[in-house]
Amino acid sequence: MKIDKINDTYYAGFEGEPEIRLIYTNSDKCYVLKIWNGYFDTLMDCLVQLESAQSNILSDHEGWYEESPWEVENIRETLQLFDSFDIKYLTEEEAKSLTNILPVLPDLKNDIIILLQKAVNGNGNVFIEYD
Repeated sequence: MKIDKINDTYYAGFEGEPEIRLIYTNSDKCYVLKIWNGYFDTLMDCLVQLESAQSNILSDHEGWYEESPWEVENIRETLQLFDSFDIKYLTEEEAKSLTNILPVLPDLKNDIIILLQKAVNGNGNVFIEYD
C-alpha cells in the first residue's frame, strides 16, 4: 500500500517512545497520523470521562494494544464523539494535571476529525496501530 501522506506532528520529539498510528485507507489513498502514546491516551481518557462508551471508538479501546492493527468499526459515531469533545468541559483539576499536554489536544482532535471525515467521505477504513 502506497502511503500518500504521513503527519508526524504529534510524534516528533518522542521518537523511541510508544507510538499510535491512525491510518485511513481506501482503494487508492492512504493517510497516516502518527501520535505519541501519551497524547493519544490522554485524549482517550478525557473522552471516556465525558462520554459513555456506546458504538464508537471507546467501546473497544483496549483492543488497540492487543490486536494491531485494529479496525475502527463505527467511523461515523467515532467522528461524532471527537467532534463533540471540548476541552472546556474538563474540570479545573483535570486541566491542571494536563498542563503540558492540554495545549496539543485541540489540534490533535481536529486532525483526528479530518482523518475520520476522509474515511466517511471516501468510503474508506480506519485502523489503529500500536507500536
